[in-house]
Amino acid sequence: MKSFLPILSLLLCLSTADAQAIVNVFQQDKSIKIQYDNGNTKEIVLVGDASLVGYSRTRNLIIYESPVQKSKTAHEEGSISHDQVAVRCYNPGSGQDSLLFTTCHDGSGGTRPAYANSSIYPFETICGFYSPTISPDGERLYFESSAWTVSNAVHYYNLKTRQLVFFKAGWLQKVTTAGVEVQITSIEIRNNQGNVESRGRYTQYCLFDVNGNLIRELSEKEF
Repeated sequence: MKSFLPILSLLLCLSTADAQAIVNVFQQDKSIKIQYDNGNTKEIVLVGDASLVGYSRTRNLIIYESPVQKSKTAHEEGSISHDQVAVRCYNPGSGQDSLLFTTCHDGSGGTRPAYANSSIYPFETICGFYSPTISPDGERLYFESSAWTVSNAVHYYNLKTRQLVFFKAGWLQKVTTAGVEVQITSIEIRNNQGNVESRGRYTQYCLFDVNGNLIRELSEKEF
């Protein structure tokens, strides 16, 4: 019994050390590091050349991106490039690393979302991964992809259900507790004595809730 007590004390100390709260996740050169509330930092080993996207405190997930496939035409372009990027998550508590989805850079490949080739998203896969932002509640990862000639597409990845969701056509500006700000572009149509006329293309900033419902317009239309 006496010999068991020192072992128990050691295990309790180790458990306490492991339970330190994360106060910051940051990238330093090519490394991603975790800072704990006791001042200690820890470098984590991730898949490939990892670039930090952000940290969801709610889900205790570090989101990062990593190139996964070298372009077949890299030697012709004269520089190293990749035609697919993996968006992954790492749980510092369990040490589990998993793939969320992939995006392409050259127009082919990447994850095929459930809404592919639909009226809201008439494309086969998702290409590009721009302006990634984790929502303040830590439940969603918002980002842009290439889409129409005059507009990108805004999607989000639900970190709880592990599903891709189409959000809006436009450019993602910011995500706050007030909502999701998107710059949209469209054509102003009016009925002039029975004749349908176009007043031209315009852009406008709009604030949407997490379900994509318009809360309010944030600026006047600009023609």
